[in-house]
Amino acid sequence: MPRAARSLVFALLSLLPAPALASEGGAASVVPVAELRVPILDAGRFAGTLRVQSALDYADPAESKSATERAPELRAAALAAGLEFARLHVSALTPIDAALLSQALTRAARSIDPHVRRVLILDVSARQP
Repeated sequence: MPRAARSLVFALLSLLPAPALASEGGAASVVPVAELRVPILDAGRFAGTLRVQSALDYADPAESKSATERAPELRAAALAAGLEFARLHVSALTPIDAALLSQALTRAARSIDPHVRRVLILDVSARQP
């Protein structure tokens, strides 16, 4: 999906109230997350910035309410997972494996809130300084 289309999807998602978003299966909820920015290091030197816009996918809207209560913990876990992902899998000059990033962030989110079904990647980019 082109970057402009991804940005439009995120813009539309951000206009809706988070718990009211529904999936095809019925009553799922999607909770947008603040943009995550982590440094890309290459041989100990700053090589760029990984930027990730994501959302938490919950199967039950009632469970999504815990996302706001646990936001600082979820953010810390996402930051740690993002740093590790950037260290192992990202270069400012190569494509980013969004599926692998989603898996890493989902594991981190579930360690804090086991009700998270998955972390949806809405937009991801790597930029040089």
